[in-house]
Amino acid sequence: MEKKNKNVIETFGTISKKETLASIEEEFSNGALVIESKFPFPGYYHLTIPDNEQLNPRSIYLITKKVHSEEDIMRLSHKIKKLFKKQFDATIGEVVLFNEPRPCIRIKFLKDFKDIPQLIDLYQKNGIHFLKYRKVKPYDGLIKVRKYFALDSPVAGLYMDNIEPQMCYIQIPGNLKWNDFEKLTLSVKRNLDDNKFDAAMGTIYRKNCLIDMVRIYDEHIGPEKMDVLKTKFVEAVKKLKLK
Repeated sequence: MEKKNKNVIETFGTISKKETLASIEEEFSNGALVIESKFPFPGYYHLTIPDNEQLNPRSIYLITKKVHSEEDIMRLSHKIKKLFKKQFDATIGEVVLFNEPRPCIRIKFLKDFKDIPQLIDLYQKNGIHFLKYRKVKPYDGLIKVRKYFALDSPVAGLYMDNIEPQMCYIQIPGNLKWNDFEKLTLSVKRNLDDNKFDAAMGTIYRKNCLIDMVRIYDEHIGPEKMDVLKTKFVEAVKKLKLK
């Protein structure tokens, strides 16, 4: 699954996170149930919209009636991009909605809410069926999405994102349940002076193994802070595993 181009690691994996979610306005939904991340990267922005944030879609989740394979959605999205002719990125995912995990197509990088109905229509014309629209008030929900990665690894156990440079990934010694990860992250933040970052759980595929990671989002992160966070998270996970 992984190939190397010079020093870049190209591979797939997953990101799991918790965000404040709600349905988008019905006029933009084309009759489908579409969930929006209201406050992306809450650990970084502290549930406030950044000053330069435009009123455009961040991450949206088109809730499908059934689970679709990653291969089918990748092929279909590639076909739709030729017709849609506007930038977007699509991947499969899962959103906890009404206390149940629901399959979805996660969409990023759209420039305007007004483009959503056309995009939904193109997926529907190609056999994708969505749950019907209903109003969903803001709630904190878990999300898990498949993700393509293009990474550099300047030092062992640390990966830099070549596509979204405000993100880096710290390898940790083992997987965690979400509740444990949430408590661990809060503990790490309480013991740092510079605790402005958002953390999520991640995995990437490497040759013959699956690597568990912490995804860090920080628009101004530098090598010194990365090194501190790497040390703190690895130590915290090791202590948790010893309990």
